[in-house]
Amino acid sequence: MTSRVVNLLLISCLTFFAGCGDPKKSPADSVNAFLRAVHRQDCKEVFSFFSSASQEKVREEAARAAKDYPTYAKDFTPENFYCTSVYANRYLTFTRGSAKNESIDGTNAVVVANVREGKNELIPRFFPLTFTNVPTRIMMVFEDGTWKLDLIKPTPEVAKVLEAREVAINKEREAIARYQAERALAEQKQLETIYSHCTNFHLVVRWKFDREPAGEKIKDETGAFTAELLGAHIVDLPEGKALQFQAVSEAVRLPEEILNNRGCGMITFRFRRDDAETQDRILYKVLPGVFSETGIEVGGDGRVYFSVQRNSLASKSLLDPQKFYQLTFVWNRNGMRIYIDGKLDATLERPVYTSARATKTEMGRDPNDALKTGSRMTIQDLRIYEGVADESAFAQ
Repeated sequence: MTSRVVNLLLISCLTFFAGCGDPKKSPADSVNAFLRAVHRQDCKEVFSFFSSASQEKVREEAARAAKDYPTYAKDFTPENFYCTSVYANRYLTFTRGSAKNESIDGTNAVVVANVREGKNELIPRFFPLTFTNVPTRIMMVFEDGTWKLDLIKPTPEVAKVLEAREVAINKEREAIARYQAERALAEQKQLETIYSHCTNFHLVVRWKFDREPAGEKIKDETGAFTAELLGAHIVDLPEGKALQFQAVSEAVRLPEEILNNRGCGMITFRFRRDDAETQDRILYKVLPGVFSETGIEVGGDGRVYFSVQRNSLASKSLLDPQKFYQLTFVWNRNGMRIYIDGKLDATLERPVYTSARATKTEMGRDPNDALKTGSRMTIQDLRIYEGVADESAFAQ
């Protein structure tokens, strides 16, 4: 026999039997032999029917299962994983001898075998009255002269599901990206609108606290805003009248719009700690039950804290008790600053602004936490401005 004839025969063999090896053993024959080994619980033979890549996958799965369930580690060896453990049920439901070749494409093949499924259960998922055979595809690969199970390559049905899922995921990602881009553009436009009011520095509201309130209401000097006294009271001091907080739950509620959508501004007032250990919650603008958007407080050690949109700044100086200080808080595109008695004390170089999301503004306590109350402090002449301040006018 000439070499040309031998080569032709080899090519024919490779084409018809997908690399053959044993021309009598088709992919379906390998599956049937595999299922018989599963039912015999011949674990080494079961493991040998997997392709090399599949065996590596089984090793990884077995190691993970043994780690997650150490009590059953002996059942989760690579050889036992699809043979004697609960994972063997995947193949024990296949009918032995039912495998048939569906397609052979080079070194890849698809085999169909029947899975016996119960129907008409007496109790849902228990005690089926009848059984039916469901054709199920098994992927095969020709390796080392024989057909082996491929646990990595998905079946055509699964491939379609995965492809559809990938398409859906990509569409969702595109939709999210569009939403994020639109939101970023809207936020940028909103910021430009908010910061556009920073050109004209002007007074928004002023409470001197130098006269008795009408009931529990006290109007500001502009006449445009009214604060509500919730326990806090006006007192006479040698330094003049002032707003004082001395007991648990004493507070003042301010109109929320005084700090809404302020791209830049300034809050300034005279402040005194009335004892040496209480944390004084001067002002909070919060979204009820969620977060504090703007906050000014003085800790028990006398340190001053200022926060806007989760950006926080702490003073270097500590305030002594029973002494009045002029505290000034500035925020704008250039960041945040704390002034104490006209001297710059702390800075944060990061653009900030106050939005309209926080809907409750109070002094003396945190509206979001009933335990954060009991401030002991005295305040005079509270002023809030909008715009970029000429800080040299009050800075020393």
